[in-house]
Amino acid sequence: MNLKLLVILLVAFCGSSTSSSVKRSPLQYEFKDKLYYFETFYKASWFKAFMACSKNGMELWSIDSDEEFDKVHKYVKEKMEYKKDLMIWTAGAMKDKGQFYWMNTGNPVRSSRWWPTSPSNYDGRQFCLHIWLTEGKFLLNDFRCDMESYFICESRKI
Repeated sequence: MNLKLLVILLVAFCGSSTSSSVKRSPLQYEFKDKLYYFETFYKASWFKAFMACSKNGMELWSIDSDEEFDKVHKYVKEKMEYKKDLMIWTAGAMKDKGQFYWMNTGNPVRSSRWWPTSPSNYDGRQFCLHIWLTEGKFLLNDFRCDMESYFICESRKI
């Protein structure tokens, strides 16, 4: 699936994003030049999460370094309900088979924090990237875009 098709699908499937009356999470974090917002009150598909961040002037989280991954992971572990199968959407999406890019920057995903068998594109339907807590590990994994999950939005500090 190419990037243009993914964007078209994003717009088509989202329609209107989340309601403005949705209760907002108090979980916010700063690291280096980024501000993070952790959506923990409701789950959304990757497409709806993308639109919810955009509606609030933010973007889904793109991971610039393993250091950033580790800092945000530590915050998630301390502040969220850290239990098996916790999933959090990121801005990662498959551009070409097995090649993931950050939708908000266009940069390739460069991280050593991948789940050992990922990306796998299991059943040919896993085009979106999330963080997954399973078997005691919190790592990047490709997954079906229509599954609902919590998500992290980010913006650059001015």
